[in-house]
Amino acid sequence: MGYKAFATMNIAIIGNEKMTSVLAQGLALAGHEVFIGIKENQSILLDFLAAEFDNLSVVTIEEAATIADIIIMATVPEDVREAAYLLDDVRKKVIIDLSFMNFSRTGNYLNTLNAIKAITGSLYIVKGFSASGFELAACPVKDDSEINMFIVGDSKKAKEMVKLLARDLGYASCHDFGGSESVALLDEMAICHHHLSHGQQRGEKISIRILKN
Repeated sequence: MGYKAFATMNIAIIGNEKMTSVLAQGLALAGHEVFIGIKENQSILLDFLAAEFDNLSVVTIEEAATIADIIIMATVPEDVREAAYLLDDVRKKVIIDLSFMNFSRTGNYLNTLNAIKAITGSLYIVKGFSASGFELAACPVKDDSEINMFIVGDSKKAKEMVKLLARDLGYASCHDFGGSESVALLDEMAICHHHLSHGQQRGEKISIRILKN
């Protein structure tokens, strides 16, 4: 990763162990202070990561949210509400919703972005989709392949934060798909990626990207 952020940020990552470990390593290598929020006695893998990086800590979800400037939600949709209720007062913090495969309603909410907004009261929420499997997400720029990030949401501030972090992680481009009304577009992309990688058994090493001549 040749690009480094101008400012170091405190970033909390909450959710799926595999995605959390990938994001945590990338952001720690970029120089950010990373706080992985977990439930008690949840992960030996993440403890190993914390031992490897001086700027990476494993703490409770509540502690991670309190310390962080930016909170990344990388859970499955079914766990979004529970995690959001543990965040305490985060109304002025940027929340990045990376919960994946949100193919149906999340409880009483239309989607995970709406659930997080209603529960936390934050005005700075954006939903992202990396359009790639876990293996490529760990190294988004490889050889001549460039992986894209796609985002939706109503907060300009949150979108700008995602663009900065995407660059830190090595993503080539971050495409803005519009406001929160466009969440369904990301869901359709996730369905397409899942169909190719799992339905057609092409594996995780595939991605969706935009090419411009």
